[in-house]
Amino acid sequence: MRQYILLITFSAILHFVGNAQDCLSYFQYSKYEISEAKMCPESMTADIKALHEHILNTHPNPTLYCSVEDFVQAYKKALAACSTEKTMIQFIQIITEYLSVMKDSHTNLNPKDYLFLGPKERAVLPFFILKIDGKFYLDGIYKNKAEIGSELLSVNGITMDSLFQVSKKLSFTEGNAHDAQEEIALQMMGATFNLIQHATLSDKAQFKLVNLKGDTVIFAASYVKSIDYLKDRGGRKEEAVSYFIDSKNRCVLTIQSFDPYSYNKFTRRIDACFAEVKKRGVSDVYIDLRDNLGGMLRAQEYVLSYLNKSGGPIQMNYLYKRSRYDRFALLSFYQEWQFKNRAERVYPNGLISQEFDFYKSPLGTTKTILYEYPLQNNLSYTYPWKCTLMMNGSSMSASVLFAGWFKQMNRGEIIGSPCMGSVCGTFGNSAPYTLRYSNLHVSVSTLKFTPKNKSNIELNAIQPNHCIRMTRQQLIDQKDPIYEFLGIEKNQKRK
Repeated sequence: MRQYILLITFSAILHFVGNAQDCLSYFQYSKYEISEAKMCPESMTADIKALHEHILNTHPNPTLYCSVEDFVQAYKKALAACSTEKTMIQFIQIITEYLSVMKDSHTNLNPKDYLFLGPKERAVLPFFILKIDGKFYLDGIYKNKAEIGSELLSVNGITMDSLFQVSKKLSFTEGNAHDAQEEIALQMMGATFNLIQHATLSDKAQFKLVNLKGDTVIFAASYVKSIDYLKDRGGRKEEAVSYFIDSKNRCVLTIQSFDPYSYNKFTRRIDACFAEVKKRGVSDVYIDLRDNLGGMLRAQEYVLSYLNKSGGPIQMNYLYKRSRYDRFALLSFYQEWQFKNRAERVYPNGLISQEFDFYKSPLGTTKTILYEYPLQNNLSYTYPWKCTLMMNGSSMSASVLFAGWFKQMNRGEIIGSPCMGSVCGTFGNSAPYTLRYSNLHVSVSTLKFTPKNKSNIELNAIQPNHCIRMTRQQLIDQKDPIYEFLGIEKNQKRK
């Protein structure tokens, strides 16, 4: 009888503990919904502490763009915010707010990833917004026919301004590129809505909008499966490099990415463009780097080789920190063997010897190495005439370095909107890091790139000579505002 009573008591205790433990110690995307499931304080605290330690061990200089005090206070604020249970989307905001103090666009997490880590049948509603003269306008709803250019007031009762503020918290910046951060926040508003709202495929999202006739109406939009959207988005791959020459003999070279699938194909396309420019006597070239997220430095340097009228090399300081995540630690066995053999053959001479000294240094060592690259191309040709650069807030990383060189060399005008970074360079070479309990995927910079001539920290964004903003009529007509400004006739449809 006594054993029976003990068994009943023990079962009751287990039941009580089970009900009390409503929060999660470990988050599984395939099992839980990020807007509803709550993380336990001790798990979030452990992740914040681990992330902070990882940044200190890995990042080349986390307080380069902020004070030590601000960085420490942001860490303490993040820990304090984890003292009570939080949903995963709330914890993501805690992480992004903590990381934002560093003003490093390469040390971040991408909230969009978490829409597609869960079940492939998850209901999502991709939609796109532009802000014009302080108002929010619809730029399309995936698989739904809504009037483009309609003014958006709210979605499911959430006002556009409040949705924008959450989206801004989830976005990042490089230095003081606040205009660029707002552009990115606008691009993320649809994703933010899907992160904070859990829906089923049978649900309808209620868009309150003012249509083109001026009437305030409710538009009911249907959700889609995340797997369908991913397949559709993945199937529409654009060439990394494309160009055309219009009827006025002006060349427009569009570079979608400096991280092409094939570097050789990338250089061949750049060669083909400038071969045509040379052959046809083009004296007006426009280089479009809008939405170019960056990539390989040697790819952007290859394009610069055709514009470099001075003939001088690229001189860039690389700030390293020795860690298990730096570029030397991540070499494959064969790459590491090659590197060590080449370095030992020429040591102590040459750039590779400086790299080798850093490679042999203890973990935590920081070192600045000056890289000097001659700018050469396969045609041995330098285009000497007028050149104009198009940028926007989603031009970042290697595109920022490109724009910085363009500005420094007075190579031509920059038009569009400020890019994500400053003339002082950019962080880069992010390495992935996964938090143990929340399973959040964070990227942390392992390098800082600074042009040799920049000895002082400059946080202000690279400003265009002409700031071009979309008008509502251009949105309705789906016109490219920069092409219209320049009077470019071909390919008028917006990027």
